[in-house]
Amino acid sequence: MSIHSWDRSPITEFDAFLHSAAFSQTARRAAPPLSAASAEVYSFMFGRFVKWMLVHGHTFSKLQAGDLIGFLATRDERNRPLHSKIAYRYMRLLERCYEHLAVVPNPASAAIGIMAADRPARDREMVALSPAQAGQIVASKPEPTSWKRQRDRAMQLVMLCAGLRVAETIGLLTTEVAAGPEEDGTLRIRLTPAEKQPTSQPHETFLQAEAVEEVLGWLETRRRLGIPGRLAFPADDEGRPLHKSTVYRQARSALKDAGVAIPHVGGRTLRNGFAVVELNAGMPEEAMRKRLGLAGAPALDSYLSAARRQREGKGRP
Repeated sequence: MSIHSWDRSPITEFDAFLHSAAFSQTARRAAPPLSAASAEVYSFMFGRFVKWMLVHGHTFSKLQAGDLIGFLATRDERNRPLHSKIAYRYMRLLERCYEHLAVVPNPASAAIGIMAADRPARDREMVALSPAQAGQIVASKPEPTSWKRQRDRAMQLVMLCAGLRVAETIGLLTTEVAAGPEEDGTLRIRLTPAEKQPTSQPHETFLQAEAVEEVLGWLETRRRLGIPGRLAFPADDEGRPLHKSTVYRQARSALKDAGVAIPHVGGRTLRNGFAVVELNAGMPEEAMRKRLGLAGAPALDSYLSAARRQREGKGRP
């Protein structure tokens, strides 16, 4: 294995790495086998990076941290700069490649350090819904004009009222949702890594009581329609999975329809709202960490900061 072979055939070498045991060994925590959907995303990301290298005359072995920061300053096919979270994902993917090739110092690690140091504090602040805004969305209850609209509404509720990630929502299985509510009216959801993102880990959360009727109603509609497969929120009547862009688009639509105007709207905004509302309502930190499926206590810090800003009246918007 030589880094110079990555100069000659970067796509071929990356593809071999991606589908090898070595790829999972560079993960920061134990991960399930790479899914076809995740492999497709990683391949797309690396392919975009290779196009940038070709345009600018770079080779993989000669790149420095500054070059990688320059890549992050480029714009996508729609002339939009890379979002900060997407930028980190790119650097983390490249960091794994350089780690696999035993390159020291790792230029992607250095780039991540530069990003962390240069990023304005306001950009690190989490955008989260207030209790009033979350209540607006739950109370809106739009009339479903089709089964897909009913699906979209239930999908938004599991993010807003149970804290699921976008990838967890897309990969949620009908068998992971309890058939009926708990004594307190909540609905138990047991999440497994199956059909989800590579970093998913088993955890359990509870759908808030006010959302249970609509979510169970959707699952009953899904059953009556006879949609094959186990995905709770299929893209079509053949049971295929949704694309992330659909989830983000529908999340934005839900907030707009409910009259909620905040920056950086997306599926993560709904999850953030769940965490901040629950923390400010008194949920213990460890219980919240487990509900969100976070790997360790530090991962909860941004949610705690957002909750504190809301309590102090400094939350955005």
